[in-house]
Amino acid sequence: MIQVFDIQTMLFMDVLIGFCLSIALGFGSRDRLVCPGFWFWLFSLTSSTLGLLFLWLRWCIPLWLSVGLGNGLLLLSYVLLWLGFRQYTRSLTKYDKFIFIIPVSVSVGLLWLTLFFLDSIIIRSEIVSICMLVLISMTITQALKGRRAIETGRLICVFALAFTMLSILFRVVAIHQLDGHGSLFDNSISGFILMAASGMSLIWNASSIMLISSQWLQQRLYIHATYDALTGIYNRYALVELSRTLEITNNLAGKTWSLAMIDIDHFKSVNDRYGHPVGDIVLREIAHIIKKQARCRDIVARYGGEEFVVVLTDCDLEHAYAWSERIRKEISEIFITHEKISVTVSIGVASSSASVFRLQDVISLADGALYSAKNSGRNRVIKHLHI
Repeated sequence: MIQVFDIQTMLFMDVLIGFCLSIALGFGSRDRLVCPGFWFWLFSLTSSTLGLLFLWLRWCIPLWLSVGLGNGLLLLSYVLLWLGFRQYTRSLTKYDKFIFIIPVSVSVGLLWLTLFFLDSIIIRSEIVSICMLVLISMTITQALKGRRAIETGRLICVFALAFTMLSILFRVVAIHQLDGHGSLFDNSISGFILMAASGMSLIWNASSIMLISSQWLQQRLYIHATYDALTGIYNRYALVELSRTLEITNNLAGKTWSLAMIDIDHFKSVNDRYGHPVGDIVLREIAHIIKKQARCRDIVARYGGEEFVVVLTDCDLEHAYAWSERIRKEISEIFITHEKISVTVSIGVASSSASVFRLQDVISLADGALYSAKNSGRNRVIKHLHI
């Protein structure tokens, strides 16, 4: 296999692979939302490809230029990869830009070494290898930071970087075994492994970038489809989806669950008097109070404009009524924002039964009780009694 594909040809193939992947990622980002760090990763892939290109061009350009720019661009690619994960994990700071000192200084040093010491291959390889290993280790650490189980794209990138580390170490050992006489284009097993590892790393890195971006977008869509953007609690769609299992399991087990429908009294007048930004603050504060008082197994959702629904699992009507009274009292006793706005809520409570166990049916009962609460003076809790 080594006789059929010489090292120079393999390196050129790696360059073509890198450019094709960079172009594909670049065009793929034009018509879609991309995740934080994507552009750092794209430029990293491009920088890595350009670095391999300069290494390949050593047959027609001066050695010092090929070594200096080629390895400098490869180091720059790992810097950009690290910065991408810093941005993705929201850890990027203004001081991170000083990391560019590493590829610039190493590139200048390699230019000087190659220009004045032609037989410095061992020193060059050690300098480049140490810097690469440090940058790759930093990138792996950052890629694993806060990773969730579903984020397999970040894990693939870590495997690719670990594989690159092994190939770099193998190259250093091979050069020492050859007493520094191993040229990049020598058809040796070390050169073959290095070129194969370079191509595989490019493919794995590009695949991980696409997968990370896709998983980030899926998670973003899930959040928008499930949570209310203003209050951070579940939206109406999530309420319906989460309650389907509740309806079946509780009915089969004969357990009672209750539902509280909460409506802010005279909320339109708050918007008219103080403006919608203040009205948004009121909604967020009310949602925070409700969420704080709910148990972890309860479902808290924004049902409409100023309406909230709380599904109280394994809770009968009397306990749900007492819980709703605590909510009503706490809201009526606080002042919201610097304007010291005081608001009240009306609450309708209903519970499931053997004949009424579907979410929409219980909501209808609670809505009727809420209507009675608002018609009888507001700022009160009315419970629906099964007849």
